Amino acid sequence: MKSIRHNMEFARTRAKSNMEFARTRANLYYNAKVRRQRYLYESTVEHTKQMQVQSKDRWRKWLKQAKGKEKENDDDDTASVLLEVEIDDVNGDYKRVWFDEDGFPRTSRDKNGRFVNPWSVVSSTPPFSSFLRWRRERWMDSYAPASLREPQSLEERQQFLPIVTSCNASSAKKNKKNIEFQWIGHSTCLVQMDDFTILTDPVFSNHAAPIPAGVPRFTPPALNLEQLQEKHIDAVVISHDHYDHLDVHSLREIEDRGLMSEQGKYFVPLGHKHYIMRTCGIAADKICELEWWQSSTIQKHSHELKISCAPAQHWCSRTPFDRNLRLWCSWAFRSTTSTSTSTSEKSFYFAGDTGVPDNFPLHEQIGERLGPFDLAALPIGAYAPNWFMKESHCAPHETVQIHRAIRARYSVGVHWGTWALADEPYFEPPRLLREACASAGDGLVFGRDMLVVRHGERVEFPCSDDDSDGVDGHSNEEMIVDPHPVLLKE
Repeated sequence: MKSIRHNMEFARTRAKSNMEFARTRANLYYNAKVRRQRYLYESTVEHTKQMQVQSKDRWRKWLKQAKGKEKENDDDDTASVLLEVEIDDVNGDYKRVWFDEDGFPRTSRDKNGRFVNPWSVVSSTPPFSSFLRWRRERWMDSYAPASLREPQSLEERQQFLPIVTSCNASSAKKNKKNIEFQWIGHSTCLVQMDDFTILTDPVFSNHAAPIPAGVPRFTPPALNLEQLQEKHIDAVVISHDHYDHLDVHSLREIEDRGLMSEQGKYFVPLGHKHYIMRTCGIAADKICELEWWQSSTIQKHSHELKISCAPAQHWCSRTPFDRNLRLWCSWAFRSTTSTSTSTSEKSFYFAGDTGVPDNFPLHEQIGERLGPFDLAALPIGAYAPNWFMKESHCAPHETVQIHRAIRARYSVGVHWGTWALADEPYFEPPRLLREACASAGDGLVFGRDMLVVRHGERVEFPCSDDDSDGVDGHSNEEMIVDPHPVLLKE
């Protein structure tokens, strides 16, 4: 009995010792992992601060030169400071300079090979705790009741978010000197300039999520893919990989239906090409992958379309495991028509999703290098609550800042009235945009310089080479389009 009791006591002592050893080893491993993650984060933030300090004087010098150049060229609206840079291989060491000698941001990665906003690393890596706090506050209706985030009935949606199924008489006859814009919904826009047809962030699905039970769409797309059959799309551009901007089902159907023209291509930011080839079955030679400040051209008859990839303040992720493995961007388009006697240009800017940096002239740089623009599609929704959305989205008053910074002649507000992605009421963005234009001064008029349109509505905008004022033959003293019904909601 004594030997049995002794053996049992020895076994208990040994098991207890093994458990203590395993617990100590696990704690050491966990603490080492935490210290490693903290070191990587702090060193990346410190590196960014160093880069900002080194580039601070260059930004001031750039702004001083830009302002001086504008004063010298007051009579020339198209004058710009042309600053050329060479972009290094993004696969190089992460410690390379994130800005060029003129203060322009380059496509940049952190130590782990993930893309970052070089002027603010924190803006491209929002902590998960902030997301949890937002979801808790949203459940408590801290900003606005859930009943205001989207129409509560079909009648309300049809009244305040109507879909235009046919163009009016004034826009039925297309003027080739103008840029034709049609809002399909959210960030999906159909733009026609010269002989080129451009489709931005095509999303025709009913849910902005990886599963059908995700975020439901409360306003259907104004056009379906069958109605695009005769458009012969020349360029499909993707701004980033979030589900409300990159829909693999829509891309797959565009390819299966043969909606692209003979020279048509898909333009995507760095890191998206392989993913789209794998998920959509699109051939590699039909996908053009670009990084910030790179460009590509499409030739068609006597026209040339230059498509440029521009920076944006945002981030990427389609799963919890691929954060910032793909780049985000905005897009600039410039169409040039050359004849034996003259050359004319039209320009369009698509912002995608972007925040407005607090201490960095991002959009001023875009306007200086790629602008000015005849027309811009700028986001005005998904901004509430501000403490959570500010780094990756812009509120209407910030949209006005972007409009001025990129030197756009006209701007249309998009990225609203389709999904309840944030907490603001669905009817609030156009109202705040109207208020922001009224308080901005400097002759900025809501409904003329900046406007919102109905889903499916087509509007023609004159380019800078056209001497006529206004849009669709209207003078600058008149409204471009009728007031949106959402502005009349009590």
